[in-house]
Amino acid sequence: MVDITINANAPGSYVENIGGNGTDDTVTIIVTEDFSGTVVVNSSPTDGEIENVDVQLPPGWTVTTTSFDEDDSETPSYKHATYVVRNANGDEVGTVDFTVNEINGAPCFARDTLIETPRGPVAVQDITIGDQVSTRDHGAQTVRWVGSAKLGRAALALNPHLKPIRIAAGALGHGLPLSDLLVSPQHRVLVRSQIAQRMFGAPEVLVAAKQLLSVAGIDIATDLAEVEYFHILFDAHEVVTSNGAQTESLYPGPEALRSIGKAGAEEISALFPHLRDQAPAPARILPLGRQCRQLAQRHARHDKFLQ
Repeated sequence: MVDITINANAPGSYVENIGGNGTDDTVTIIVTEDFSGTVVVNSSPTDGEIENVDVQLPPGWTVTTTSFDEDDSETPSYKHATYVVRNANGDEVGTVDFTVNEINGAPCFARDTLIETPRGPVAVQDITIGDQVSTRDHGAQTVRWVGSAKLGRAALALNPHLKPIRIAAGALGHGLPLSDLLVSPQHRVLVRSQIAQRMFGAPEVLVAAKQLLSVAGIDIATDLAEVEYFHILFDAHEVVTSNGAQTESLYPGPEALRSIGKAGAEEISALFPHLRDQAPAPARILPLGRQCRQLAQRHARHDKFLQ
């Protein structure tokens, strides 16, 4: 892993070409109040590496998305985003443009999601390390790590792909979820159907919420000014019950570990040293993005329940 910092602390053009060095890269762009001009980060979608970017703004500064394209020819998908940067007075002072794989994000629950436990449903923000949570496959399991991240208006404008997905009550079928469920776009939902069996040779698969947008009642929550996400990690990847629906716990694969930040990744690596060398076994098959969208479209077309 190569950590690169761009200090945009004066008028000018800041350009960084990354990738192609045999390792993953993390770029932090620090914008100060003296900045004006452009910041550009370039990488290649075919180098087999993962490039991650994070942008830090002065208090009161904002960004507005002017374009956002996503190419899922590699995993994680390759993103090209352009933003206008405005200072605390609302004046346009420059632009930020980058082509990278990750603009920070990990599978997680939004605040107030009710997680099923042996003592009944508990709001996700009230779950702590050492608590017991009910899982689909292994009964009550002990929480080994928890994490959270709050994204305000500026962060969501900078990262539109991190806006939560709202799964309306009943959208999955059989009255599930019991109430509207908010999750991050990458958070996987259990899909159980004959369509899954025919497509993947297994009756149950885990599908990222953002791949289910063709299903009625599942939409991007564009009305929220901010969102707070929470992660729950167990000894193994688990299926848990959230607002009555079955979804995943944090899957600590390479993409998620990069997205939760360096401190969180180091904590998890200390708990589970083997994750430094290999990804854990998933609780269910994790189909690729195109396959997940096809699965969702077939369910929508035939009006079939997902759970």
